Amino acid sequence: MFQRRLKVLLGIISALVALVLARAAQVQIVDGAYWREQAARTLHHTQLIEPARGAILDVKGRVIAQDAACFDAAVDYRAIVRDEAWIRQTALSRVLSQRRGEYLAASRGRRNQILREETQRVDEDISAMWRVLAEVARRPLEEIAAIQADIRRRVEMRKRYVWYRRYELALAERESRPREAWFAQWLLGEAQAPDIDSFHTEVEEQRQAHVILSDIRTEDYNLLRKRIDELPGLVLRPGRTRRYPYAAVAAHTVGFLTSVNADDLRLDPFREDELRCYYPHDRIGRSGLEALCEPLLRGERGLVRRISGREQPIESRDPVPGRDVRSSIDIELTRQIEQAFVNWRIEDAGVIEQHEMYGAAVVIDVPTGQVRALVSWPGYDLNRREELYAALAADRINRPLLNRATQMALEPGSTVKPIVGIGAAALGLIGVHEGIECTGYLVIDGRPQRHGRCWVASRWAGVLDSVAHHPVPWDDPHPTGFLDLADAVQRSCNVYFETLAHRMSLADLSEWFSRFGLGRRTGVGIAEASGTVPLAFAGAHPSIRWFSAIGQSSVSATPIQMANVAATIARDGVWVRPSLLAEDLEVGAADGPQRIDLHIRPEIMEALKQGMVKVVNTRAGSGWPVRRSDITIAGKTGTAQAGRFSVPVLGEDGRPLVGDDGRVVYQSFAPSTRANPNPAMPWYRGSGRQGTDLAHAWFIGYAPAERPRIAFCVMVEYGGSGGHDAAPIVNALIDACIQHGYLSGQKWGH
Repeated sequence: MFQRRLKVLLGIISALVALVLARAAQVQIVDGAYWREQAARTLHHTQLIEPARGAILDVKGRVIAQDAACFDAAVDYRAIVRDEAWIRQTALSRVLSQRRGEYLAASRGRRNQILREETQRVDEDISAMWRVLAEVARRPLEEIAAIQADIRRRVEMRKRYVWYRRYELALAERESRPREAWFAQWLLGEAQAPDIDSFHTEVEEQRQAHVILSDIRTEDYNLLRKRIDELPGLVLRPGRTRRYPYAAVAAHTVGFLTSVNADDLRLDPFREDELRCYYPHDRIGRSGLEALCEPLLRGERGLVRRISGREQPIESRDPVPGRDVRSSIDIELTRQIEQAFVNWRIEDAGVIEQHEMYGAAVVIDVPTGQVRALVSWPGYDLNRREELYAALAADRINRPLLNRATQMALEPGSTVKPIVGIGAAALGLIGVHEGIECTGYLVIDGRPQRHGRCWVASRWAGVLDSVAHHPVPWDDPHPTGFLDLADAVQRSCNVYFETLAHRMSLADLSEWFSRFGLGRRTGVGIAEASGTVPLAFAGAHPSIRWFSAIGQSSVSATPIQMANVAATIARDGVWVRPSLLAEDLEVGAADGPQRIDLHIRPEIMEALKQGMVKVVNTRAGSGWPVRRSDITIAGKTGTAQAGRFSVPVLGEDGRPLVGDDGRVVYQSFAPSTRANPNPAMPWYRGSGRQGTDLAHAWFIGYAPAERPRIAFCVMVEYGGSGGHDAAPIVNALIDACIQHGYLSGQKWGH
């Protein structure tokens, strides 16, 4: 019995041994090559090589943004994570370089004590290093800590890529299997999946230095270099930074870079491609052209893959630099127009007023819709944005970070009157040569209204016995006081357009504003405000229509929207989406058509354009101050009443204070006047006879009137009268367009 059991047991053991030997033979002989390859893969180390970012050029090929050489302060990843083995090795290296004789002559116990003491000093020096870097960068220590956290996340993300790549390769060779559904979220650390720490995965980034401070100053470089022995893991090395040769010129249009955030990583369409994806601490175009053209500018990483212990790479791929992009902006034209805001100058009754004014100006190429200038003033130096950001963001008075050309939606005043005239005529509510009598007051159903007074009446009340029938200017009075479309545009008659709006429904009025692009973003490709158009609702008071028809109350627009209104009129009613690119590039342009024919009857456009020519080129025109002998300008002025400038009062916690009535407490300011100038806020300007009026000055137009090449909009924040106080900047804009070749500077046909 016992012998039989022993034989059975020996048989089982023999079978198991045979099975093990067979499996060993399979592994070593049959599958030997496969498993040797798998073992080799665990020794692969991949180094990623960052590409150069493409340059941004202006329409004439001038560089307005490019990568440039600099010096970076980087820190070894093992110092960032405080790797104990690395700290001990660093301590040993210090001891051997500084106290070699003492250390080697000491007993084993004393050696261990010396090494422990030096290890403690290295750890303390790492802590001190972060404080030194924060001081050098002039940043809070918390910001340096945030950079370290980004780097740790970056390395963890790389480890996940490497682990999963090996996992995929193994699966692909054994069976056909699709990518796991959890991979994309696991990659970002947002989903439960295999614990990467349970697998031995190392990446090259764990042994590399990572940039903590980019583009350090020469004096800071010299300081850190002198102290480098005290700063464990610090490496000073050449790098690349973004440079903006024109500094503050077109700063809001050119845009800037920042570090990627969690949303960028989550929404990254290439997050599963290690050469094109974003990693934490990468830079991304955050605004302006830098953001608009990000997919083209950023390029594709290269890589070098080696096996540990071998110098020769087993795979190498050069990085693909980002593509250079040519924008539609003329940077020198923009610079010249910006200077007109800086050096705003006006003379009135022999008194000269000269100081900086704030606002925006836009120049659009009429045939193509390309934007030649997108001015927002004040601006800021893009090269110093990160250094100055805290102060720029906290400046609630001057708001230098705000792009006034695309993000500031204000009441546009009388610049919307051409849209109202077109809409009413297109609806058959008035003929283009049909007159409406202006007596200085809005008359509805035979009754004068308390609201809706003509600006002529307001200006000349108490000076003239009668303000009826537009008797001024003295050398160009209206002969009858019955104004047609061209006359009403010329004289910017409130009564005429309020009467038209009364004949229209609120829905019709809003519809025509919308057709010309108000109330929605233009789709130019950078951050924009939508503006507003009046909403139609039952029981709406007629005054909503009256005031909206003269660009007040329920309508607001940005300068780029109003410039595009002028361009649409110049094209005889063809709306074209404005563009910041001189090339036809796919960079995520706005949805919807690029070109829309509004199908406005020619006689309507002819009458309107005649009126816009008369605005500038007749004494009765509200835009007479910009009349020129060398070129015919068609325009429309706007003086939009504005409220007092005020800002919320902030508490110690940085939040707006709320009063006992539950409302936010505001601080208001006195406007600057000639009698009582405010040197701190000269742009906050009181205007009018007494210097107490507050208004934004608008002027839209196109030139040359006979065959339009450029359309434009100027908005001077708290500038005053559109026809008078915006004139210096309009004249400077036209001069600049002539100088840079966008206008001929002579009458058509001469």
